[in-house]
Amino acid sequence: MELTEVKVIFDAENIEKCKNEIINAFYEFGVSGVKIDEPMDRNSLDYYKIDSDYKNEKDFVVNELAVTAYFPKNAYSVRREIIIKERFEELFGDRDDLVYNISFYDLADEDYVKKKKKYVFTTKISDRFVVKPTWRDYEKNSDELVIELDPGRAFGTGTHPTTYLCIRLMEKYIENSHTVIDVGTGSGILMVAANKLGAKEIWGVDIDPDACEVAKENLILNGITDENTKVLVGNLLNVVENKTFDVVVANILADVILMLLKDISKVIKKDGILILSGIIEDKKNLVINACEKEGLELVEVQEDKEWVALSLRMK
Repeated sequence: MELTEVKVIFDAENIEKCKNEIINAFYEFGVSGVKIDEPMDRNSLDYYKIDSDYKNEKDFVVNELAVTAYFPKNAYSVRREIIIKERFEELFGDRDDLVYNISFYDLADEDYVKKKKKYVFTTKISDRFVVKPTWRDYEKNSDELVIELDPGRAFGTGTHPTTYLCIRLMEKYIENSHTVIDVGTGSGILMVAANKLGAKEIWGVDIDPDACEVAKENLILNGITDENTKVLVGNLLNVVENKTFDVVVANILADVILMLLKDISKVIKKDGILILSGIIEDKKNLVINACEKEGLELVEVQEDKEWVALSLRMK
C-alpha cells in the first residue's frame, strides 16, 4: 500500500498553540496520529539513546518546526489534497501570527514504517498500562500491564491523549465477566487492553482491511489467539447481528461518533457502558447531547489538553 505524506513546516509567535491548531486540522481529516519535528533544544546525549538500527545523525538534528500526517494513497487522494490545501488556507491563510508551507509526498508503505519506528518509544500511559513497541526492550514492574505493539500500517501507538484517556476509562469499567467491542479498532490496542483487563470476549470492527490485519498481528504479538477474540472488517451493524456487549469503546472522531451513534447504541446492553474518545473539547456537549437522545446517561468525563473522553451508561 502506498501512502501520501503531508508535511506542514511552520513558524509562529506562539509555537505550542499553533502546533496544536495544525494537529487538530489534520484530525479533521481522520488521521489518528501525527509526527512532530521540532528544532533540537534538548541534550545532545539523547541521540545515543536511539537504537543503533535507526540511528542517523541527520535525522536527529532537526532545524524546522513541522507537523506530518500520513494518508492512504487511493482514488480520493487528489481530491483530498485539494480539500486539505483549502482547509489550511481557510484556517491559517490570513493569520499574522503564523506562517506555513504545506507539501505532499508519495511514500511506499515500508518507508513509512521505517520512518515511524525511529520516533516510537516505550511509554507508560496510565497507572497500570505500558505500551512497548516490539523493537524496544523493557523490564516491567510486577504491577504493570504491558501492551506489545507494532503499529505498522495502522495508527494507534497509545501515546496520543485520545488513546490513553480511553484506556484509563477502560481500566475503571471493564470486569472479568465482560464482553467488549472496539468500534474502529485501528491497531487493535484497545482490544489488547481489554484482554489484559480480563474481558471474557472481545470483538473489534474496522472498515479498513489493512487496519484489521494489523490488529490481528498485534493480538498475536500479545499472545491473544482464543476463539472469543474476533476482528471483523465492515460496518458495525453489517458484521454484528443480534448481539450486545457489556462495554463498547470507540476512539474515533466526534463527527464519526455522531454519524454512528444510532448503530453503536444498538449493540450496548441495558446498563452497559459506552466509552467514547477522540472528541475535541469544542464538540463535547454536542456528543453528550446526542448520546442522551439515544438513552445514554453521562457517567464520567476525562480531559487532557483539548481532548475529551466520556463514559456513559445505557438506561
